[in-house]
Amino acid sequence: MILFLSRNESVNLLDRAAGERSLHIRKMSGNFDLSEFIIRDMRKYASCRYFCVERLAINENDDDFWEALKSFQMMYSARVIVLYESASEIDSFTRGLVQIGVTDIVTAPDINEKLAQIAECLSAEGMTKYKPAAVRKREPNEPDEEKTTLAQNIVLKEMEDEQYRFDCVNVNIGIIGATRRVGTTSLALGLAGFIKNHGGTACYAAFNTNGHLESIASSYSFDTEEDFYTYDAVDYYECMMPKHDYNFVIYDYGDMQRDNIRKFKESHVHLLCGASGKKFEVLEFAEALKQVKSVNPRIFTNTPNPKYEQLFNSAVSNEPTIIKPVGNMFDWKVNGIVYKQIVQPFIVETSKRL
Repeated sequence: MILFLSRNESVNLLDRAAGERSLHIRKMSGNFDLSEFIIRDMRKYASCRYFCVERLAINENDDDFWEALKSFQMMYSARVIVLYESASEIDSFTRGLVQIGVTDIVTAPDINEKLAQIAECLSAEGMTKYKPAAVRKREPNEPDEEKTTLAQNIVLKEMEDEQYRFDCVNVNIGIIGATRRVGTTSLALGLAGFIKNHGGTACYAAFNTNGHLESIASSYSFDTEEDFYTYDAVDYYECMMPKHDYNFVIYDYGDMQRDNIRKFKESHVHLLCGASGKKFEVLEFAEALKQVKSVNPRIFTNTPNPKYEQLFNSAVSNEPTIIKPVGNMFDWKVNGIVYKQIVQPFIVETSKRL
């Protein structure tokens, strides 16, 4: 199913392309506050495969529009498609969408070109021109990626039943992003879930300005305990110090604002997230690393774009840890190997789940 938010005059734009692919459309026309719609109404349409939004039907400014879509991507797995004929392929609006991972973008003003772009967005592969270049071919002596993945899957399966004993108390793990929308929240939430599901205690503390925690708490029906949230035996704090002791306190500092950098440097463990799919993202990543190089953070990114591999290796001096994208931000299994590496120095004893 396609969920389509549009103006009244655009409500039938998807009909032809959807009909060709035998896709049902749930049409909603008018003017929308996208962030409120995602929080209050989206759960009724959680099974949709495509979430199509016409920019001119949304009341928020561009920054809030991007933030709303980022929140959507953390909560749901549907492909996001944005229609905005006033945008171009290279303007700041389109660049902002690509930076948060939205690459199905319809900008053509001509109706025939527009319909062709919509059809491409609804195709199996989706629109390709905004996506990173294809991964380079493997060299003759290079490890087989499929075999490596299989080996990792075996390790992950064995790790699921592992239980760890931690004697540490309130180890501060600081996570910060080179820019906004680079996965700091997903990394933090996944890490907290991993610790909880492997015998430790952890809490998540949001010290950023994006306000995602309130939206997440509403969408996932968090319980409220005093003035903080709790969900699946993990406590969640919004811009406040934790009220209890835990093995680990995971601080999400958002992006590279001055106060955030100062607090980040005071952490016991330092994790820096950045994007590496576009040239400007690599340069922003390198600049962010310079600002926190004194604490020698461990850096995280999705698989770098091979097109900018040489630039990445020269600009981002630290060896990156590759994080796999997840459909559910509470997923602690997909990147379980990485999470274990982060807490490994604090593991006192390992046993198997009974």
